Amino acid sequence: MSLNNIKTKLREERGFTIVELLIVIVVIGILAAITIVSFNNVTSKANTSNAASNAEAVQKVAESFNADNNRYPGTLADFTATANTVKLPSGVTVLISPTALASSNGKNSIVYKYKGASATTATGGSVNYWDFGTNAVSTTVIYVGDGKAGDTFVQIAS
Repeated sequence: MSLNNIKTKLREERGFTIVELLIVIVVIGILAAITIVSFNNVTSKANTSNAASNAEAVQKVAESFNADNNRYPGTLADFTATANTVKLPSGVTVLISPTALASSNGKNSIVYKYKGASATTATGGSVNYWDFGTNAVSTTVIYVGDGKAGDTFVQIAS
């Protein structure tokens, strides 16, 4: 084997340069960053959707309670009484204040407030849930009974 053959052989077996490797690493890093941001957005939307679904389930429980008792729930016990024909979905917790909702896990917790002169004469209510996109109590309120925007709602008793 001659010296020229060895030099030609070495030129043919060249690997990647450090610049080429760095470019590949940067491109992979950019793609990973985009994927992570997208995943977090999808996760927060899914959690918010789950929380909204749980709030709608609580609305249905409150409507069912009204059908059975001729009034809307006014205490936490009203949601858990064994005499009720409709129960809260498994894992859903009714909380008494938005502050409690902010410190909870959010997607399985809701805040219910009643409308009326007292807990035993409630004529409606409102249901709030956690919005994971804004990390705050959702601005969307689900109303129960004759509750509507602008009404005064009272925190339920524990």
